[in-house]
Amino acid sequence: MKSTGKRSKKDRALTRKINERLFPMLAAKGIPSIYALANSIDENAGSISKIKRGMSDWTIDQLDKIREKFGISVDTVFGAEPKIKSEAEFRNIKFRRVPLLGYAECGSPSVTWLDSASKVLDLSDVSGLANPFVLIAKGDSMQPYINPGDRLLCSEHQQKFKDHTAVVAVFKSIPDTFEANAKLIKWDRKNKLITLYSINTKYAPTNHNEDEFVKIYKVNRIIREVR
Repeated sequence: MKSTGKRSKKDRALTRKINERLFPMLAAKGIPSIYALANSIDENAGSISKIKRGMSDWTIDQLDKIREKFGISVDTVFGAEPKIKSEAEFRNIKFRRVPLLGYAECGSPSVTWLDSASKVLDLSDVSGLANPFVLIAKGDSMQPYINPGDRLLCSEHQQKFKDHTAVVAVFKSIPDTFEANAKLIKWDRKNKLITLYSINTKYAPTNHNEDEFVKIYKVNRIIREVR
């Protein structure tokens, strides 16, 4: 989608849809500004600014750079799973059974998640993850990065998270009951304070001591059904 000559309504609409989803994903990976993005992929910040404002369209080369640098492809942006080109390719993919444990609330932590799996999912590309599991997103605080009904592939993470990483923070509310809250994270390591914040700005950030959490899991992948 190259912005040469007159831009069609279809091109403008596609750029808008990509921007609505891509920039929050980049922010979650620690790239909060057009300048940081431009520097990361060796592009002119003015060109990226025009694209973000809807005045120009993404080039295939720019989207390829983003895919190679951050692992975000157009398929990832729109939640599509990679297409299998042949039966032989399908046979070579290694799947792993991953438990679906319940819900992650995108808003306030108010939905119980389960200690045991309600079902299992066969997923590819999870061999490097520690104890992976899936939660279903509810609420609108993380839209459009995470939408209600999205399945969040989570795993244990041994190191402290980089700022702006998407996580599921787990609180213990009553005995044997856990509440999972999907947010972006900022970590004040010196004072042992954690800020959880949303993409939807109507939800205010919340500050917590480290010891308030039972566990914090990393969101490795958002699995979205394309309608």
